[in-house]
Amino acid sequence: MKFRTRLLILVLTTTLIPLALSFLSQRSSILHFGNKLAENTRTLLNDNAVTLLHTLIDGYGRILERDKTMALLTLQIQAQAVEQRFTSTLPQHPPKIYYSTDFTSPELQPADMSTSTKHQKVTADGEKSSIPVSYSEQVIFLTSGTRPADVTEDLVRMSSMPEVYKALHDIQPELFLWQYTALESGLHSSYPGKGGYPDSYDPRQRQWYREAVAKGDTIQQLLTDLSTGTLILTLAKPVYRGSGELLGVTALDIDYRQFFDDWKIPPQWADFTESMVLIFNEQGQLPEHHLEILLRNRREMKSSDWQLPVEHEYIDLTVPELSEIQSDILQGRSGVKKVSFRGKDELWAYGSRELDAPFPLVIVPYKQVLAQAVTAENFVNQQISLGLKISAALTVFVVVAVIIVTIIRSRRVTDPILDLAGAARQLSEGNFDARVEIRFKDEMANLGRIFNTLGPRLKERESMLQSLALAKEIQQQLLPDRAPVFATFELAGRSLYCDETGGDYYDFIEMQHDGQPLLGLAVGDVSGHGIGAALVMAAARSILRSLAEQHPRELKTLLENINRHLSRDTGDAYFMTLFYGVLFVEERKLHWISAGQAPMFHFRRGEVEELSSSGIPLGIIETAAYDNTAVMDFAPGDILLIGTDGIWEAVNSEGEMFGTERLVELLKNHAHETAENILDRIVTAVNEFRSERPQDDDVTLMIIKSK
Repeated sequence: MKFRTRLLILVLTTTLIPLALSFLSQRSSILHFGNKLAENTRTLLNDNAVTLLHTLIDGYGRILERDKTMALLTLQIQAQAVEQRFTSTLPQHPPKIYYSTDFTSPELQPADMSTSTKHQKVTADGEKSSIPVSYSEQVIFLTSGTRPADVTEDLVRMSSMPEVYKALHDIQPELFLWQYTALESGLHSSYPGKGGYPDSYDPRQRQWYREAVAKGDTIQQLLTDLSTGTLILTLAKPVYRGSGELLGVTALDIDYRQFFDDWKIPPQWADFTESMVLIFNEQGQLPEHHLEILLRNRREMKSSDWQLPVEHEYIDLTVPELSEIQSDILQGRSGVKKVSFRGKDELWAYGSRELDAPFPLVIVPYKQVLAQAVTAENFVNQQISLGLKISAALTVFVVVAVIIVTIIRSRRVTDPILDLAGAARQLSEGNFDARVEIRFKDEMANLGRIFNTLGPRLKERESMLQSLALAKEIQQQLLPDRAPVFATFELAGRSLYCDETGGDYYDFIEMQHDGQPLLGLAVGDVSGHGIGAALVMAAARSILRSLAEQHPRELKTLLENINRHLSRDTGDAYFMTLFYGVLFVEERKLHWISAGQAPMFHFRRGEVEELSSSGIPLGIIETAAYDNTAVMDFAPGDILLIGTDGIWEAVNSEGEMFGTERLVELLKNHAHETAENILDRIVTAVNEFRSERPQDDDVTLMIIKSK
């Protein structure tokens, strides 16, 4: 077999296998990413929906309670006004009375008659037709067989009711549809005034009237309105004369859809969500563990016969799918549950229940909750499929190009490549003196010259890397491998260098003084970074540790000694900021001093105080003096955070600094966690803030938390 053929097979093999593996790996990772993204999106949407429904259902419960209280209060005032008119002196000059027939006559009807968008009759084909009403007058209707002369006194006493109706209506005009009073005498008063009463109408035979009289108290019913032909919620209450004799029943109607106007369902769910007001009667009037649907946000508009009773709807809680919901409702708890019901998955959000009071229920199809996830998943799958097709096409193109180039250039390329391969093999085995000679005067010759420079450079780099690795290992050993453990304190510390070595430093120095345990705490930052800063840091650590036990309380003297050593040893090349404190563990006190290392952050009772430094950094002025030691008392839960400027001066890709405000907020929000967790939270937050921008300064952080 010719060498060209063998070379072609070799090139194809070495090209196709990595490409195939890369393609398969890419396909697997992309599919995994797509599935994970879809799963995470579904989880996020589910959690957001549950949280939102908890908030919405609590709000709906308050809205329902508000409207119920308003309606019951209005009905109570209306009933008192009616009873008062039958116990007070008969008016001498009663207002004009408008009968039902007057409203159909342009000459006799009130002057303010106008069509109302709220009062609309629904025709058989679903069209709306506005009903003319008067907001200044009531309408008087006398049942069949009742003459005005028979109820003259009742007419006079009820003549002033429009002012009561109107005042109550204006409190919440969108809530109330009709307000009316039916007397035993056959007189019926309704507001706002309107016509259209059939001759056969007798309110005393209506279900709301009979049940209010039978119960002797307020009742609520879902009925079909006489005038509009739509469903209404009626609240009725009996009224009595001063002697206790039944006078009649006063009532008000609410267009039940008004209850749902303030229920702000998210737009993406609105067309599919069922909103209901339920009632659970514990006196045995309903089937066991059944909920009556008192109100429902029905979308259909159709006219019904007002003389026929409204068919009641129920929810049977005894079905297995609703067992958890049944338990919550029976115990009066609110909640949000995902159930498989009526052949589909749904989210049921229900409010808390008190006795037989109404409470809200919202049902959202689960597929609507996940609709955004499904859309996103489909889009991602399309993009994945497109990407895989492009990758496959590129793979084919690369293979064809390799074949063509290999055939054309094989003779001119194979020999130099073999020479380069041999030399490269020697280089990879550690022979940095390997060289190659290229006879052709073209790009391959230039490649040979470049290759011949790699050995010395790699040799130099290898030596440098070994030195840096050794320096890094030595410097890491200078830092604490763990934080000391005390019964009264939690401690945590960490240094993250931006290069192999750095100038940041922290230390825990365990000591004894007068028989009690002490702990030296140090956080420092040498100017610059790299090998020089690391050497200064190591020197400072050595000096500090050698002097710490000699000056457990004389921190001012300790800093001045360290400053003299560093000033003499480093000249003007480097300086160092340093916080040093001695923690008296049993006394819960910290004696501390700072040479330019600031700010520090002291968390106490939910607030954070920034502590500053009045001393200059070490190594600048040999004769510099430092302030006396400050003392900090720790109460349980207090936290002291000491860090270097690599934290708050971290910069993101937009040039924005992390800042101390974010650090303070993190400390407040996670103060209840352990010292190690607080440290992890801060490091993670700084890394996420910096994102893809490389770390350009050392980061050191120490947390002291009192238990």
